Amino acid sequence: MTKNFYQKSPSIQLFLKSISVGDIDKGECPTCGDKIGSFRDTLSEKEYSISGMCQSCQDNVFGLEEE
Repeated sequence: MTKNFYQKSPSIQLFLKSISVGDIDKGECPTCGDKIGSFRDTLSEKEYSISGMCQSCQDNVFGLEEE
């Protein structure tokens, strides 16, 4: 899943690492440092490819969508 992270420019990768709590290279959420688990849906997976955030952090940032 971290494949898209590596497609970012080197300067963006360096910036993301500098502000991260977790290590994206090791499958850790940059926001909370927990291991990346599963995702609720494809939109959450897409967000992960952009930000690297786990499902829990995505929920905290963007809120839970009512079904």
